[in-house]
Amino acid sequence: MMQVALKEPTLVVQVEQWARETSRPIEQVLETAVRAYLDELEKEAIHTEMETFWAIHDELLQEYRRQHIALYQSQVVDHDGNASRLSKRIRGRFGRLPVLIAPVKPGLRRDLRWIGGRMCIRWAEEVNVPHPIVQSPARRSETD
Repeated sequence: MMQVALKEPTLVVQVEQWARETSRPIEQVLETAVRAYLDELEKEAIHTEMETFWAIHDELLQEYRRQHIALYQSQVVDHDGNASRLSKRIRGRFGRLPVLIAPVKPGLRRDLRWIGGRMCIRWAEEVNVPHPIVQSPARRSETD
């Protein structure tokens, strides 16, 4: 188990006050804060990858049409016709880092919603069809 020291005095006081106010252990306050921060970093990273995806969508269609691609730091790092196989490889290679896995399909830009570690997309030309999921492996369960 890793131990981390919080050295910024004002943060120490703030964490202690929150722990007292909420009747929670200091460790739990810190874990909740770090988790929220990492979730926000992940959300921002996936948003950046999605913007890259749409910026290069035409080129992706040329090379990866009807496949799923994995984008990490604005680079295609892997691709596969099977999203599950791709996701397993990406999880093995990148662990819990946020990697965008998205289907490369012709069509209009899709609406995006962030839902607890998953980017849900709605195809503009489809109605009443379940949303395909674009995932970051960081929030997937270990049993997937």
